[in-house]
Amino acid sequence: MPDDYFLAEVSYEIGNKVGGIWTVITSKSAYITEKLHSNYLAIGFYNPSQAAVEFLEIAAPQFIKDAVADFKLEGIKIYFGKWTSGSDANIILIDSKEFEAKHANDIKREFWDKFKIDSLNSPEDYTEPLVWSYVAGAFIEALNKHMKTRLIVQAHEWLSAGAILYLKSKEIKIPTVFTIHATVLGRAYSYSGNDTLEFIRKNLSITPDMPYKYGVAAKHLTEVAGASNATIFTVVSEIVAKEAEVILGKKADFITFNGLDIKNLPTDDELEQIRDAAKNKFNNFMNSYFLPYYDFKFKNAPIFLTSGRYEFIDKGFDIFIDALGKLDKMLSDDNYVIALITVPSGTVGVKDEVIANYLTYIGIKSALDEDLKNFDQLVAASSANILNNPAIDKAYNKIQNDARRLISKINRPKPTNPPLCPFKLAYSEDSDAILNRLHANGLENKSSNHVKVVFYPKYLTVGDELLNLTYNEALSLSTAGFFPSKYEPFGYTPLEDAAHMSIAFTTDHSGFAECVQKILKGNKGIVIEPMLGQPRDSVVSRFASDMLKIVMMGDDERLALRISAKRVAENFGWDKFISIYLNAYDAALKKV
Repeated sequence: MPDDYFLAEVSYEIGNKVGGIWTVITSKSAYITEKLHSNYLAIGFYNPSQAAVEFLEIAAPQFIKDAVADFKLEGIKIYFGKWTSGSDANIILIDSKEFEAKHANDIKREFWDKFKIDSLNSPEDYTEPLVWSYVAGAFIEALNKHMKTRLIVQAHEWLSAGAILYLKSKEIKIPTVFTIHATVLGRAYSYSGNDTLEFIRKNLSITPDMPYKYGVAAKHLTEVAGASNATIFTVVSEIVAKEAEVILGKKADFITFNGLDIKNLPTDDELEQIRDAAKNKFNNFMNSYFLPYYDFKFKNAPIFLTSGRYEFIDKGFDIFIDALGKLDKMLSDDNYVIALITVPSGTVGVKDEVIANYLTYIGIKSALDEDLKNFDQLVAASSANILNNPAIDKAYNKIQNDARRLISKINRPKPTNPPLCPFKLAYSEDSDAILNRLHANGLENKSSNHVKVVFYPKYLTVGDELLNLTYNEALSLSTAGFFPSKYEPFGYTPLEDAAHMSIAFTTDHSGFAECVQKILKGNKGIVIEPMLGQPRDSVVSRFASDMLKIVMMGDDERLALRISAKRVAENFGWDKFISIYLNAYDAALKKV
């Protein structure tokens, strides 16, 4: 394979974390930079709040300065630096807002004339990525003039397709690779309550009105144009390949599977240490969250986690919650489950009662920890005279008094139950689909509920107001992750979950599940629930039944399944899959 080329990878999520594509590219970046070194440049969207976390601005090399100097579009700000989240790869972030305000309609008109992309009634979230990716294409044109080696462009999703279409429109001979991780119309069709996979497997055909009916005409037509005009077209799973053939009318040249950064994955022992540390943080949160209302034995309760973009039906949050509702009625005695729903949404701060309870608990606990530390030091210093020692008696009495104060403050009678969500939402709770479904299933965090729920509508990060956990820590903490997606072209979440030694549940609608079935048959750590063609009630019941099995398992059996899940995930390393991308680049070079 040629090693004398320069790769420019374009994605709206480079330096701008939005969803799963960010995870794909950041995890892949270490392997791409290892192969191409400084011949790799990530090009992303400038989002000031995200750039503050992901981007380190540095002086640009001369060829980048020359490209910026040759750049013809006005009102564009270009930032060069290191992508700290992406293995310190070289990165360009483009701020196109000023240009967008003046020229968005001109670009839309150009793309209608050249590619018949109807954007007349496009939604608000269409214009920004279209203009940004157009500008990215113009910058690549300038960059190409100063390349000493051949330049290849890799673009992801319709949001970046404008870069490919710009180059095509200007007849610039640069090899391009266009990768989709799902189809816009397939997702919209599923989001409206239909089964996209069933549609594909029945060999049905899309009609010209479908993109308009589901409100995605501009995005769909941009995606079609990107797939049709790229030198090489790739998809992330066989499920997406079939979908693209039907919905985009384009056969994929390569299936570029999603992988994991196995090199930086913790070992089994490290994961157990991470799990123990995360458990301590989680216990603090749970004590402060529930003890003010009532006590329950949660320390050995299995933790069931679900996560993802807030696509209530597509991501199967309805299935997960309905299964929890059934499970709640199956459990008795001292059997409890903690359900953690980490689905980002709009928030305006922590609820007053939650933060007050949390600060009270942490404050008193810190005082008790200090009392115990002082007591231990006093006992050690007085080892020859412990009995009838007034100082020790006084210290012991202080511990008892502080403990009583903790109990009296924490266990004050409350008129309500612990809230399902610790945050104030930026919209009415009555309109939240997750909370409404929890209420419908009687999951209210009452003392009588055996399933206790925490809906955490924020991205998990160290230093947040309450949990203080990263997403990976939460994965390692969970006993099992449930991802009953109805539309999941690949399915990164169950793969990440398994990689962090948690039992992972997915469905036969997932591209990842299809891979698992072919690669490793008989595995028990990753469970693939049948959903295709199944009545919804039977799917919910099957999930509830499997949840119950995990609750009733012993610790050793759960550990064996968690280890098994991690072993499967280790088969999805980028060390195995990066060669497919490299082969796609090689094919693009040979074609142009």
